Parts: sequence; structure tokens; C-alpha cells
Amino acid sequence: MIFSFDENMKTIKPQSVYFIKLGSGGHWEQSCIETDQTIRLGFNKTDHDACLSGKWDKIRNDELNNGRAKGKATEITNEIRRFYEEGEETLWITFYANRMWWCFAQKAVVRLPDGSKSRKVIGQWRDTDIHGRPLSYETISGKLLQVRGFRGTNCSVDLPYITNKINGITPPEVTRSKDCVADLRSSLIPLIQNLTWKDFELLVDLVFSNAGWQRISVLGKTEKNIDLDLRSPVTGERVMVQIKATSDKKEFEFYCQEFSRMKDFAAFFYVVHTPKKSLADAKAPARTQLVFAEQLAKLVIDGGLVGWLIEKNS
Repeated sequence: MIFSFDENMKTIKPQSVYFIKLGSGGHWEQSCIETDQTIRLGFNKTDHDACLSGKWDKIRNDELNNGRAKGKATEITNEIRRFYEEGEETLWITFYANRMWWCFAQKAVVRLPDGSKSRKVIGQWRDTDIHGRPLSYETISGKLLQVRGFRGTNCSVDLPYITNKINGITPPEVTRSKDCVADLRSSLIPLIQNLTWKDFELLVDLVFSNAGWQRISVLGKTEKNIDLDLRSPVTGERVMVQIKATSDKKEFEFYCQEFSRMKDFAAFFYVVHTPKKSLADAKAPARTQLVFAEQLAKLVIDGGLVGWLIEKNS
């Protein structure tokens, strides 16, 4: 369940951030996040009144009397105390349905009929940053995702990183890296355009090969209107590729007509490193994709072909 985005949401400024595991094996995740809008703690036999009164020595002694080792009794007491005493300025996060979720919680702790404890969320659980961008696992640092394996119920996590992530703030080092990649991508475009026809054709072949496509005919020796005949080893789909140093819209439309007559191909890629304006402004029809030097530069980086391209230009 994805909740609606509030455009008026302001930046958050939590004083602390904790990961909370919503039940053993996450069995409370769905109910807490989608239905109840709560955070929840187990330890059903823990003395609720003693916790409300701040009698933490008693809680620790109870754990010792239950056979816990000293270190474990202290750890459990600290986790329970955190749940009871952290204020409304504390940010809570958890992981559910391939997203990081976050909330702030009301101060009041309620004992439920089964003995577990609950705090109402202020507003609702959210799985997006303040700009509405999903906090999916692929956008979260691997270091933070490791906390999913935490064996306890709650623990402190990286305050600056999570705050910046939810506020949509990119760390300076990431910005610098993105700028460097953008500069590299721009610098590769003239190198691509300077390739000989044979090397450009080979580059395109390497790009598709690195993306997992298998060539099923000799490069440049297929039918007269096909430079590459490729097949996906996973789906079995075939695609045709036409490679040009330069081209215009009229020539592109001719190849599109040829593609429409061929029944064995799922898609058509028209790869041109220096398109004429009419082609640069053209829109590709269904199942057809235009690939120019700008996109090729990105694929060269992604495919680890930067060194190859530089060597060819040297």
C-alpha cells in the first residue's frame, strides 16, 4: 500500500533515528503500517506499569530472573526503555514491501490485550521522501539495509544519512560523483563520433553484448537491411539493429517500413552517432528505438568500455 503524497510536507529535523522491527519476522509490519498506523513492541510479560514509572532496574532484574545473561538483560532493558521514553521528535524507520518506511510516534504507550505495547503514529507511515520519491531498496545504501538483519527490536541508525534521504538532499560527495560521470559522458561523445565505421559497428556490437544480447549472425553479414541480428538468451526475443554514422528522418522511415515487414523481430534499434536535425527531432514509432551518441556514451560507461573507446581514439 502506497500512501498519497502531501505536497505541503516540510523538511524533517529529528533529534534521533531508530530502526524498529515490527514483530518477530516482521509479522506486525502489514498491520502497523497499512491498518493501525502504530509502532509496536513485544516483550508481552514485561511489567507495563514499571516501564511507565521508569523503574528500569526492576525491568533488568526481571530479565535476569528469567535467565538472561547480564549483557542480554541490559540490551533488552535498553530497547524497552527506548520504546517507552523516546519523544515525539524521534524518527522511527522500518523496512517493508521493498521500501523504507518512516514515521514519528505519539508519546503515549498503550498495553494491548496480548501484552504487547503500542504507540500511535503521528500522521501516518510514509515510504517516500518529502518530494514524493519512493524510498525503494535500490535507492537506499547497502550499509543501512544491513540493519534489516538486526536481531533485537530497535537500534540507533545513521541520523544524517536518513534525514538527508527523507529530505531529498543529495550528499556533496554524491553530487561531485554525478558531476564527474556527466563530464565523462560528455567527453565520450566526440570519441564515439571519431570512430571509423568498422570500429563504430564493433562498439555497438560490444554494447549490446555487454547488455546480454547474443549475436546470431556474423557482424554486418546478415540481410541487407540488418547490421545486427540479436537474441535474448532469457526471453528468446530477437531484435534487429541498423547502424549509421549519420542519417536523416527519411532514411530512418525507410528502415522502419522494412522492420514492419519482418515478423521475427520484437524490436528495432536505429543507432546513429551523428544524426541530421530531421532525425534528431523525430519520434520513434512503436517497438522502435533511436539511439544517438549521448545514449551510447552512457552505455559505454555502464558496460565498462571507456578504456576500449579511449584506446581506439589514441
